[in-house]
Amino acid sequence: MALPQRQTRFSAEGQEQKKKRIKRGFTSRKLSRLILFSILVYMLFSFSSSFYQGYQLKEEIKVLEAQLAKVQEENIELQEELEYNYTSEAIEKIAREKLGLIKPGEIVIMRAKEVQP
Repeated sequence: MALPQRQTRFSAEGQEQKKKRIKRGFTSRKLSRLILFSILVYMLFSFSSSFYQGYQLKEEIKVLEAQLAKVQEENIELQEELEYNYTSEAIEKIAREKLGLIKPGEIVIMRAKEVQP
């Protein structure tokens, strides 16, 4: 009585089956792995672009907040200057320097212009 031969990994029939699998191309397992890998790459790209956009927005907010603080300081200075310009001494100063007005009874002394040789 002859014992049946067991197929080993290296038998000729096993080699032929392996070649047939290679020739078939994508198996359902390979295809599912490819699809899963593609989905993971897409998700990674989406999340990374979202995080980058968030980072850019935070940086833009910082810049705009700095500009806002600068404009607020300038606004305070201009308000103080406006309040000063409504005082009696500021009005008198403007009248004397820019308009050349004098108080009644004052004597105006003007400097002579220098003559250039």
